[in-house]
Amino acid sequence: MPEPSPAAFDAEVARALRSLEADSDAPALDPLGDPAGAARALSAPGAAPLLLRVAPELGAPGRDKHTTFAPAPRDPVWLRIEPGASAVRLAPLRLAGGDGARLTAGGAGGAGEGAAGPREAVRVEVTSAQRPCCGAATCTRERTYAAAWLALAAPQAAPSGARAGLEQRLLVAEAQDLEAARAGALVEAVAAPLAAALRVPLETTRGTEPPDAIAPRPLPEAAPEAAPPLTAGALSRFAIRSEGELLVLRDHASRGPRGSATRNALIGGALLIAALALWIQVMRSASAGDGGVALGVGSAAVLLSLMGYAFLGVARFSSRYAARSAPVVSFAPGRFVVAPWVSRTGAIDLRPEGRLGAAISAGEVHGVHVRPRGDRFAVEIESDHGPIDVLLTDREDVAQYWRAATDRAVASVLHPGGPSARQRLRARAQPQQAAEAR
Repeated sequence: MPEPSPAAFDAEVARALRSLEADSDAPALDPLGDPAGAARALSAPGAAPLLLRVAPELGAPGRDKHTTFAPAPRDPVWLRIEPGASAVRLAPLRLAGGDGARLTAGGAGGAGEGAAGPREAVRVEVTSAQRPCCGAATCTRERTYAAAWLALAAPQAAPSGARAGLEQRLLVAEAQDLEAARAGALVEAVAAPLAAALRVPLETTRGTEPPDAIAPRPLPEAAPEAAPPLTAGALSRFAIRSEGELLVLRDHASRGPRGSATRNALIGGALLIAALALWIQVMRSASAGDGGVALGVGSAAVLLSLMGYAFLGVARFSSRYAARSAPVVSFAPGRFVVAPWVSRTGAIDLRPEGRLGAAISAGEVHGVHVRPRGDRFAVEIESDHGPIDVLLTDREDVAQYWRAATDRAVASVLHPGGPSARQRLRARAQPQQAAEAR
């Protein structure tokens, strides 16, 4: 389980928000985590500035020897817009250093990632692609993946010859569904009011709509009553987005494996010191002709040596972990993995397994709930394999927000079939087990 959000992370987020003349208590929209809520807020009349959290484009999937990984992650960014103006302001998710930390247009500021400073919105694009329904070889269904992108012009300070290469796209909203119309409608419900607010064209698969002729888009289905938006500070720690064909929920306050590097190194060093003392005793016993004692102590020395080297090997990998976040759950077609394996860059291992075991079929999920854990709240996925906690937070409203996002993620990868072979076997075995119990 991830540890509670450290104060240092909260301070870095607050510093990044101050660069946008906002604070941690300001309401923020996250169209990637709650597209329906963001669509309602963007469509509401008003001229007040809006604070959104969006995501930069990712690179290509990676490969290390025989293992394939999803694209390396990047931190989301804050986007501040003023309705009626195409000029926007960007800031990284977090910003280290003092209040005077330098922000570079089109670059990074401090420990944050992404452009920091003013940019000019050019258009909002809605793209569409087909993806497999699930990993079953016999399934021929396809899901439609739709995404809304905000295209930004290159920074004005960039050299004229390099401006084309500094154009940027930010992922604003995304959805995938077996019904192409429903996926596109949900994304366009966010993209249309955003383009209208920024006074930029909206490009869809049907053509381009100029700013003055963008038609309102209703949500594809009756969504639940909108809850008050989370504040930027409450929203900042967790974020969900696609990474390749995976949908990933990340903890941006976690240092991932790097957080345990020092502890593992100390444990490994202590074990090797203890092993060294035992090896000295082995040599003394052997010199004294006490072979039985030498054999017993030598066995313990071998065990401690192996354990020490193992801990140092884990510490070596952990210390090279370069990402500033850790994935808590990833959703692939037809299945999900809690605490997936990652590369040193934070990219997710595409094999169907993680630190807590093998992937679980989305069809075996009974529900996603919020459970109290002492004075905190956990988002729990209940499945045929029992309950498993996904994340832990201090606030119930934050837990409810990510419960809803996790529930939508499970539904977006669910194969629309009957019970799985494992579920059928379990159902047939239940009467026999009940009879034996009596």
